[in-house]
This record gives sequence, C-alpha cells and structure tokens, in this order.
Amino acid sequence: MAGGSLATLYAQFGNKEGLFLAVIQDQYERFTRATVTPANVDALELEEGLQTIGEQFIRNLLDPDSLAFFRVIVGEGRKFPEQLQRYVMVGSDKIRAMIGRFLKLKGVDVEDPDKAASYLMEMWRSRHQYLALADANYQLTDKELADHVAGVVRFFLGRAHR
Repeated sequence: MAGGSLATLYAQFGNKEGLFLAVIQDQYERFTRATVTPANVDALELEEGLQTIGEQFIRNLLDPDSLAFFRVIVGEGRKFPEQLQRYVMVGSDKIRAMIGRFLKLKGVDVEDPDKAASYLMEMWRSRHQYLALADANYQLTDKELADHVAGVVRFFLGRAHR
C-alpha cells in the first residue's frame, strides 16, 4: 500500500471516476502503443504485414496485464458507463484505423476499410480472448498463434483453400 488519504486521492483525481479514468488512460496508452505500432509494417508485403499486425494484436490481447485490465474495466465499467464506452470505442477505433490505412496502402479494394478491419480484428480475437479470460492457464504457443493469424489472413484475403 502506498499510503496517503482519500483526500489526497480526490485532490489528485477529483473523485473515483477521475481515478478510474486515469487508470484506464494509462492502460489504454500501453495497449494501443504496443498494438498499433508494429515496427516497419508499411514496408512489408500485404500478407506479411497483416501477419505481423495480427500476431502483435493477439499477443497484446492475451497478455496477462491486458486480460486483468479487461476484467477490471468490464467489472467496474457499469459504475462509469461513459468511461467504459470511451475506452472500448477509442481503443478499437485507433486499431481499426491503423489496419484500414494499411489495407488502403497495400491496394486492398474494400468498400469500407473500417468494417473490413473490424471483421479482421474479430477473426483474430476469435475464441482466444474468451478462453484466456476464463482460464488463467490458457496459452497459445508461438506456432499456434502464427498458424491462427495466418489462417485468418488467408480467409480474409479469399485464400482460405490454401
């Protein structure tokens, strides 16, 4: 315990919602910074770039700190619904925008890049986040993760028969 008083916390953050927002913002920055900025992805070919983005997305999603934070945000979010919506929407929007931009950069012809990116993210997430939330021992090996992401990328690009 760090010590201090409730008055000190309220002076720093205003109220419980302010403290909750500060924690959300800190974790959001950590997650999106790691997820949204895979190094040099723009220089990669389409499939390799999507593979890199997908693997990083899933690794961060399944990180024990990210899972713990997700549990907290969902559990406490009903007390602060506006903050929960803000976290969920802003984080997802940023990641979707990055993927949509990458798809456009690589010449992928989709009517709605945002919607395409949403579908791709959900296929990557698949059942893995839910299994990891329900079972603290759930893990994917590097090969399982790579195979899953590759299968999603092939399906997404209409190459599921490979």
